[in-house]
Amino acid sequence: MATPPSKEKLLIQVLRKIPIFNGLSPSQVKKILGLCQNQTYKPGERVCESGSSPDEMFVLLSGELAIITAEGLKVATILPVTTVGEMGVITGQPRVASVEVSKPAALFMIQKAQFDAVLREDQEMQAAVYRAIIDVLSDKLSNDNVRSRDYQMERARYEGRIAVFKRRLKENQSRAAIALDMAAEKTGIDRDELNLHVEEQVKDLIPRILIVDDEPEFRVLVKDALPGFDVVEAENGRHALELVQEFKLDLVITDINMPELDGGQLLENLRAQFPPLKCSGHVRLCRRRTGAGTPI
Repeated sequence: MATPPSKEKLLIQVLRKIPIFNGLSPSQVKKILGLCQNQTYKPGERVCESGSSPDEMFVLLSGELAIITAEGLKVATILPVTTVGEMGVITGQPRVASVEVSKPAALFMIQKAQFDAVLREDQEMQAAVYRAIIDVLSDKLSNDNVRSRDYQMERARYEGRIAVFKRRLKENQSRAAIALDMAAEKTGIDRDELNLHVEEQVKDLIPRILIVDDEPEFRVLVKDALPGFDVVEAENGRHALELVQEFKLDLVITDINMPELDGGQLLENLRAQFPPLKCSGHVRLCRRRTGAGTPI
């Protein structure tokens, strides 16, 4: 069935907004429109797969697509009106990423063989498309250069800050060593013994957090997220109560559903046995399975 003139005019205007087609005349874009096949996709469906042959390109008319790497990482979102896979159609190189539908999508599909045939028949169109592709690649290269420059500048700033911190750290270490030598000389106490006392005092200044969870993987995850703290682990509420008596704690993070004294029972025991914890508000029940949290 023929496309109504008004709709055809609208579609031609849409295609001319696409960078690789915007140098074409209306009659040339009409030829491209004649190659387009309507396709619809549901969320989760794949438009094309990484490593596959670039036998077609697509024009996203509505909806949303996601670019997925071979490792399964989502790296970009595509919105209308945008082409997908056009560079592969031009270069013939296998696809380097998959395209997955995020929201219900309507697309035009253009077969590579038909597209190549139209370009061979119309040398002027071929030249215009190739010029447009060169412009697109030039813009991408320029943007990449800007991003690379910004990255290098940001990296230089951080490296400068790190160098300052290292210098200050070295100065403080030298001061500490001199202070230990002077203290050992004046008091007659062995330097190593003095150093041990200092380390104990400094260790008490580092906030200590107790992670209570029956899943070791989750405890490791939380511990890795708290590199600046002294983290103690407990596999259940009963074990946690033993550690609370052994260590001076600044924060308790606990799961609720656990064997051998769950999170709620642990909280009741902490309130009863260790009033300072309750009064200073240092206990938090983490309902990580429901996404909520109850601060005490």
